[in-house]
Amino acid sequence: LKGALCPARPPAATPPPASPPSPPPADRAGMPATLEDPGYAETFKKFTADGLAHRSRMYEALQQGKTEHKGSLNFSAYRLGHDPKFLGVNGKNYYAKPWGNDSSNVQAVLNGPAYWKRVYYRENVAASFAKEDAKAAARTAAAEQAAQPKLKSSASEGALQRLPPEAPDAEVADPYQPIKDSMKPFVEKQGKPRIRAMQHGERLHFFNTMENKYHMKAGGKNLSWNVDKQTHISTPNELRWILSNYFRTDTQAILAGAGSEPNLHKAARA
Repeated sequence: LKGALCPARPPAATPPPASPPSPPPADRAGMPATLEDPGYAETFKKFTADGLAHRSRMYEALQQGKTEHKGSLNFSAYRLGHDPKFLGVNGKNYYAKPWGNDSSNVQAVLNGPAYWKRVYYRENVAASFAKEDAKAAARTAAAEQAAQPKLKSSASEGALQRLPPEAPDAEVADPYQPIKDSMKPFVEKQGKPRIRAMQHGERLHFFNTMENKYHMKAGGKNLSWNVDKQTHISTPNELRWILSNYFRTDTQAILAGAGSEPNLHKAARA
């Protein structure tokens, strides 16, 4: 009777199903955001290795460009002029025309000066293929010579020695050389900072780099402000630009006054 008066105990509630684990957080580049993630080490390792390979290729290209063009190198145009897609080279195949994701056609329309600078730094494809063929022929000849049985010391006479092949031409003629010769003054002077030639030991400052900033032409007259050189203070942007001229790939040409020559377009029209 006592048990009949007590209410029945409700059945135990079943626990809700477990939710699937959420993926680890990731940053904007798609890399895992936590060091505990097992894929972080591999992703970071690949990112570092690819960056190192890219920097090494760029450094080697910069050193090669400085060796060829000394202090007048325009590295951007040099890299564009050696792009295999622009040259029409795909591995060992030579298409003789641009292919793939190449911007030379658009650049020729929208930015003519930069396009002709690219043409000026264009690699001599015929010479590069000739060098590769010569290296391959040398390797083949060395392998054949190593495979031949050696003569005995008593039979090694001068008449039996193999004559060396005739030396090939040092450099194959570049079909673009006439264009490059005619474009050389334009490439070496156009677009460069108009800084007068520096004297030995002279440092860059505002009045030998940006002195034309306070000059203006109005009414056919050259007007200039009476600027106090003793109390002049350059802005941070001006200082950054002045110092940047020390760290260009064509600094030698800039300090020699290459950009301070007369305007080539005006000279051509005259």
